[in-house]
Amino acid sequence: MDNITELLTFAINNGAEQVLISAGSPPVMRQKGELVFAKMDALTPENARTLIASALTSDQMKELEDERELNFTCRMTEDHQVLASAYFERGGISAVFRIVPPAVPLPTKLGLPSLMADAARASEGLLVIAAPPGHGKSTALASLVELINAEREATVLTIEERIGYPHVNKKSVVHQREVGRDTPSFSSALDAAMAQDPDVVVIDPMKDAGAVRRVLALAGRGRLVIASMEADYALEALEKLLDAAEDKGSPGVRRQLAASLILVAAIRLLPRKGGGGRVPATELLLVNAELAGLIRAGDLKALAKRMTSPEETGTWTMDSFILKLHERDLVDDEAVRRYLVDTSALES
Repeated sequence: MDNITELLTFAINNGAEQVLISAGSPPVMRQKGELVFAKMDALTPENARTLIASALTSDQMKELEDERELNFTCRMTEDHQVLASAYFERGGISAVFRIVPPAVPLPTKLGLPSLMADAARASEGLLVIAAPPGHGKSTALASLVELINAEREATVLTIEERIGYPHVNKKSVVHQREVGRDTPSFSSALDAAMAQDPDVVVIDPMKDAGAVRRVLALAGRGRLVIASMEADYALEALEKLLDAAEDKGSPGVRRQLAASLILVAAIRLLPRKGGGGRVPATELLLVNAELAGLIRAGDLKALAKRMTSPEETGTWTMDSFILKLHERDLVDDEAVRRYLVDTSALES
């Protein structure tokens, strides 16, 4: 097999989520969270290089050889797009191909809390989605965009590191810009967004100080901004937001954030008990007047305490949600011990 199209077509037809290519192993598919090795000989370095090169243009291959890593997109059919990352290791070329589902599922289909959809229905403010790499933050963002697209007449501007889910206009008009192809940087695209006057701005991901400052400015000017961040927990995302705005102690930054922040949602994907994919665990921080006051004061310790309060509506910790998944028999003890912060709760 020397062409990636045949392998990816086979993977798509068998419901795979990823295909991994590296020398010394046969191709590996990830199906429902589990790794499945292809029934063929291990790839030589030359085999692996040929397979990966078949997915690239000559310019892309040169960029890979010069930079030693490359992110790119393949369109297999009208329905299927593949996001890929190729890189050098041990002198050879390896790659990960992530198969994007043909349709963007709505939040309920993904098992996300209704409060996330409610926040996406707001006319202005900031909604932050946090997750580690590979735990569904881009999919969650795309799902919220699709919800807006299905329900509202709005202009939506997305600024994405890579466009994984192309949106077809329904009730909304969705403009999608990819950094590096359609715009030089997140910051320049956000500057341009001020003049383009969208109703909704989506940033995936938001990770530098310039982007954070511009996002806060947009959210304070009557737009809804939905942004992803790399963080494990809601408070970690909030702290990163304050840090990225350069001066954590600045009352101006805290005031901006307190005035615009609607919700911070953290997502972790846990292996479903008995196989059959992964199930989302969430941590939510729904900002009310009291919590906005704590953000304004920069009192993250008090915020952490409020998140564990049973009286705090719309707010819960990742641990409490994981334990509920365990009670519902959706995840096993091993998954709980792996992802729970306070494992003593499992023993009690």
